[in-house]
Amino acid sequence: MPDAPAMADGHLSESHLARTLGLDAGETAVLGKLFGAATAALGIEGGPIFERLSKGETLGGALALPAGTDEVLYARAHRWFAAGRPERAEPLFQALCLLDGTSADYWIGYGVCLKLRGAFTEAAMAFEIAGRLRPDWAMPDFHTLEIALRTGDFTAAAEHLKNFDAHAGAGDIPDAVRAEVSRWRVALEMRARRAGSSA
Repeated sequence: MPDAPAMADGHLSESHLARTLGLDAGETAVLGKLFGAATAALGIEGGPIFERLSKGETLGGALALPAGTDEVLYARAHRWFAAGRPERAEPLFQALCLLDGTSADYWIGYGVCLKLRGAFTEAAMAFEIAGRLRPDWAMPDFHTLEIALRTGDFTAAAEHLKNFDAHAGAGDIPDAVRAEVSRWRVALEMRARRAGSSA
């Protein structure tokens, strides 16, 4: 099995990849060896790729994909989605999340596709990642609010509504989204009143 690549500072445990994955030096070395063996089986020299990943580059950057690859994939995913084919858009958004997991837009696109096919747990995780990447953006809260309502988790729905309200002042929220949230707000308020009157 090929050796794990040595980091420039000689400390695998301090690499970005190790911090991100919560690995110690020994675990990072094992991961490097596994990565090297897996890529060698494909005829690829994995050491430089693993080193770039360890330094914090995205997978797309570490693979040295041509500039603009992500824009082409994103445009294609949007076209499929706009054409009413989320099942065709989903693998493209998933690939974008793998190649550059730092874009909240990619995670939102992937999450919406997952949500539309009823994979609510996975969709909620995608929206959570998007929310961590753009903490002041209300769209992840919008989508998790919808999931909570569709799954009957009204306590979580109320919390997501509160989070949406806290982030919605930015002005980048489409009017249709605001209208949908207003409708959901009324439904949650009516439900809370009914629950209060029956108690």
